[in-house]
Amino acid sequence: MSKTYIRVDDRLIHGQIAVAWAQTLSIGEIIAIDDQTANNKMLQQIMLMGVSKNYNPSIISFSQSEEVLNKETSLNRLVIVRSPEQLELIIPFIKNLEMVYLGNIQKTPESKYNMSSGAGGVLFFSQRDIDAISRLDEKGIKFVLQMVPSSGSRTWEQAKKTFK
Repeated sequence: MSKTYIRVDDRLIHGQIAVAWAQTLSIGEIIAIDDQTANNKMLQQIMLMGVSKNYNPSIISFSQSEEVLNKETSLNRLVIVRSPEQLELIIPFIKNLEMVYLGNIQKTPESKYNMSSGAGGVLFFSQRDIDAISRLDEKGIKFVLQMVPSSGSRTWEQAKKTFK
């Protein structure tokens, strides 16, 4: 049975995804969901140029996500979105969700919590991000804060203890 993993990473598809995450999770399909990138062919080409076709990479809009994510597959999937808030838009369509990896989220004016872990890790959350993750956590969705597969990780339970 195939598994689906979600990565929250505001860079969407990049070298760490194509090299480290895809190999570690035995991914056969990478799906980035982002309206702005889905509507910009040049940006798509740039983002996909370094990704092996073996991963069946695609960039789709949120309006396409239900149709694409509902398709049966025998491949492990890695679905990528830019922010935790966007998770609630796609979770209803995800089958066989194994884990949500919270990775790289840049600081914004709304950022309230710095969960960066050093070694180049950048992870900032707004209160809306925290609320969205908490709602999904209450539904039994598993979250891990982890930059790359070889780096240390923290569970959502561990991370919540550091909020002030």
